[in-house]
Amino acid sequence: MSEMALRVRDGLVADSASYNMLMTTMLRADVGGSTWGNWTLDRAVEPGMVGVLDPVAGTFERHKRGAIPLEVEVVEEHDPHSWDYRSQGVRHVPACPSTGSAESWHFAQSHTIASRGEHRQRRALADPLGIADTQYDLLRRWADARGYATDAGIIQGFGIITATYEATEVLNLASREPGQQFVRGSQWQGARNMEAFVHPGPISGPAPAMVPYAFEFMSFAGRTPLPRWVGQIPAVTVSFHNAGSYVVQCTVTCDTPAGSSHRKRIQVGCGIPGWAYLPLDATDIRVTCRFWHVDEWGPPLQLRTVIHPMQEWPQGQGVVEIEGWWPSDYEAHWSQ
Repeated sequence: MSEMALRVRDGLVADSASYNMLMTTMLRADVGGSTWGNWTLDRAVEPGMVGVLDPVAGTFERHKRGAIPLEVEVVEEHDPHSWDYRSQGVRHVPACPSTGSAESWHFAQSHTIASRGEHRQRRALADPLGIADTQYDLLRRWADARGYATDAGIIQGFGIITATYEATEVLNLASREPGQQFVRGSQWQGARNMEAFVHPGPISGPAPAMVPYAFEFMSFAGRTPLPRWVGQIPAVTVSFHNAGSYVVQCTVTCDTPAGSSHRKRIQVGCGIPGWAYLPLDATDIRVTCRFWHVDEWGPPLQLRTVIHPMQEWPQGQGVVEIEGWWPSDYEAHWSQ
């Protein structure tokens, strides 16, 4: 069980969107930094589905009513495990067959959540970047119809669901008022001031074996795909962390699809970070570092070329680690 001090602050609007962001925070601490929660267990969340993702609420909406996913190849990764997230102060009481008491959750505070389930599989696009390339013209038209396109191409926030996390026995609960409880049985009880999304539900009927409880999303900046998108990305960033004593002159160059070349030069000292900001469509990023030796710059140290930074670096943020204390050896390398 993972318990966190998470709740919607008093005075703020508490709804499914805000509960979804609490769930997203828990998921990113557990699963990975690019996942989004699907609090309402919306079945429109499928690999290959195109639409708009609100980065503030974390809610996904199909690009048009009744839209179906793109025809794409999907691969399945089976890794059964369970999760059990709760805000602090949420108490779970298991069912007791000997007394006949049902399973229940008790919420001391308002706007706290509980989420649990049995993860079964991750379904992901086999080649999301290939889809972004071959289907771009179609995606551009759909984005334009939703107001998410300019002459430069698609605006961030519009894109494709690239992966879903699917589970059984899912239960998402949120308390709207303090002192609430949720009792699970043949019928939901005590749920007047609760928000509950449960699979399978209390009413019998046909239902899919699994539901998506989380997903990953790829957006665009113009023609440039932005995998694992979690919010507005203003630029590709190269940051320099100097943990040594040398003063280092760092030169960053890159190319763009338009054929232009960009060059930045910065100087970083002991414990003083530095940054270089590059266009979102930057490619072939090259970094050269020169270390100051008493009265002259040492020979250039060339780092590995990063051909596609938006694909290799989370949110397009690369980090160079600089080490070495004068007069000993020194080095610079990309952070892993």
